[in-house]
Amino acid sequence: MSYTSIGIFNSVKDWFSGAPSPESLMSRFVKKGDSRALSALFYQHNNALYYYLLVMSDADLAADIAQKTWLKVIEKKHMYNNAGKFEAWLFTMARNALLDELRRKSRFEHDHAAVDTLTIDDTEDATNDDFHSALKRLPMEQKEAFSLQQEGFSLAEISHICHVPQETIKTRLRYAKEKLKKALEEKQ
Repeated sequence: MSYTSIGIFNSVKDWFSGAPSPESLMSRFVKKGDSRALSALFYQHNNALYYYLLVMSDADLAADIAQKTWLKVIEKKHMYNNAGKFEAWLFTMARNALLDELRRKSRFEHDHAAVDTLTIDDTEDATNDDFHSALKRLPMEQKEAFSLQQEGFSLAEISHICHVPQETIKTRLRYAKEKLKKALEEKQ
């Protein structure tokens, strides 16, 4: 499905650039309730959102949280601040929904020591891929920072999404990369 076939171009600029920005699509959805803009946002971002949640949890929970996140986009569209990046807003809502669900299921205690060492046990979803297996074994905070960086978020955006200083994100990324490198070297 191309963007032109769903009729989401609003301006000549959108037409020449190939696709409207996520921010302009969300702005149209907020102002006009344009369901085509929402569909385009879903089409552009759902796979990345699901993959991020999959890295952080298991397949069923990731699908559930992704669906809840898109429902929140609809319900809380009035809370979108057009000054920010849409993806950061979307991933922040997804992260919060995931943490709420983990707390609800008593798999998560919200203190810094527990968060730092938390890993999700999903042996039934384990893959043969060494990298993904090593990634799944990282502590949640490191896995989250690494996954967000792989999705293309900057340090400042990751810091905003995770509600921690940039220096903390840098540390989490450094530890995650060291642990991944060590795990992959041990497999060789």
